[in-house]
Amino acid sequence: MVASSAEARRQRILQVAKSHFERFGFRRTRIEDIARDAGIAKGAVYLEFESKEVLLHAVIEALFGEIGRRYAAEVMPLESPRERLRATLRFSYGELARDTLFERLVREDPELVVLRSLAESGDNPRKADAQVEMIRGWVLEGIERGEFRADLDVDVVPFVIGVLRFLHYHTGLVTTGDRISRERLLEAVIDIFIAGLSAPAPSPPSAHKSPGRGSRKR
Repeated sequence: MVASSAEARRQRILQVAKSHFERFGFRRTRIEDIARDAGIAKGAVYLEFESKEVLLHAVIEALFGEIGRRYAAEVMPLESPRERLRATLRFSYGELARDTLFERLVREDPELVVLRSLAESGDNPRKADAQVEMIRGWVLEGIERGEFRADLDVDVVPFVIGVLRFLHYHTGLVTTGDRISRERLLEAVIDIFIAGLSAPAPSPPSAHKSPGRGSRKR
């Protein structure tokens, strides 16, 4: 009972903290405000999380866990490596559109200092390396299956996908007004990217016409 109560308190802190980080950003969020809205003492927050940065990291880690489970269910079962890469970008854009936390953090901190510190902490470098190897393996699989060009720089593709994942945040200028929707633009980006990876379709066999019935050799 004590353990479940402590876990419930921790989850409550994470839930309230996420809403504050989304609304106020990292700099303007205050631990005392989180404690008040969570219905606990400020010191109780610090018993769980030693600093505001550690708390943000925990919020993001919990969010990554949820996203990872959805990704495993929606993308990983796809048989075709080309469709897995296509679905990876669609999934990323959908998640970024649904959850405002990352957009808020990126807008507040273009240098991504806080997010970079998370990426470099704990087991996260190993997880990032594993993701790179997974994408690299998909590209190699696609080449073997004839889906992707054989001349691709396999080592670079995972990092290009990493850049494209965050394109969601940088479409505001060209989607101003009613010229084009963000969704249509991002879908076109995915199509063009996948087309650039894809092996050319085999040329159809040339048709040889047989001489007609009434034709005569000369």
